[in-house]
Amino acid sequence: MNIGTTGIIFNEFTQILLIQRDDTRTWAPPGGALEAGELPDEGVAREVREETGLIVYPVRLVGLYFSPDKPDGSLLFSFRCIQRGGEIETSEESPQVGWFKTRPFPNRVLGFHRQRIQDAFHHRGGPPIWYARKRGWRQRVAWFLLRHIVYRYKDWQLARNGRPPYQPPPNWETGAFAVIRNEQGQVLWVKRTDRDVWNLPGGGALKNEAPWETAVRETHEETGLQITPIHLSGVYLYDAQNHLTFTFTADITGGSLTPGPEAAEFAYFTPGEEPPNSVQQHIERVQDAIAPGDVTRFKKQPGPELVIGNQ
Repeated sequence: MNIGTTGIIFNEFTQILLIQRDDTRTWAPPGGALEAGELPDEGVAREVREETGLIVYPVRLVGLYFSPDKPDGSLLFSFRCIQRGGEIETSEESPQVGWFKTRPFPNRVLGFHRQRIQDAFHHRGGPPIWYARKRGWRQRVAWFLLRHIVYRYKDWQLARNGRPPYQPPPNWETGAFAVIRNEQGQVLWVKRTDRDVWNLPGGGALKNEAPWETAVRETHEETGLQITPIHLSGVYLYDAQNHLTFTFTADITGGSLTPGPEAAEFAYFTPGEEPPNSVQQHIERVQDAIAPGDVTRFKKQPGPELVIGNQ
């Protein structure tokens, strides 16, 4: 999966910071692909500084946007950011940078950028929004032209100047898990069939599958329950790997507990009182999910090997 970030920055006059892209010559919020071994909140701060010269702090995640593009799909993290320093500067990727009114937008702001800016402007805290949207035919044609004409021309220019060609962004693997609580506040855990350990319901993503879709599918396959994700409580990066794991809090909307091929047993445990053979990474994810506030936490964890807690 391709993963990217974008930073939405407003000033005290409610103007939006935009860059002119060097490839399409359209205007857009700063952002770009996530680098290997980088958390999304780190990536957005780096991209904004590289493209605008500004030092920003990502205040909160406001949106997740998934496009089911072949072969693995693409996912964009959209953050509200505040300026902490720096001065506006241009770059090779952003020949023009400036503050603009949002009413009206500059003429050459694409529709999906307008939508993300509006989503960020109206987001007042709490869980981020998320949805999947297929590219329209105009976007598919534009992407084809970029890949096969514009980027090839840019590579020719780089080679002509003795510089290495453009390197595509790394491919990422993703997974998703669900934190499901009962009326007593206890969390549902699954005992695996392949090892004598307990973990949260969830698992790895299929091709072209959004993270929230992974959480729903995996939970149903393992437990028989139908769930609705409510909040993205955490995003976790496995050390030294291009693997992001998403943890959603979720409500049960149907089904009944039925063991699947990977689940031998189910139990609800009070947070902090999990059995000794519980996966340590998942214990931490539960603590993040039940912590006060509807923020999304970004952390690095050891993995994906199972680290057993309370040993």
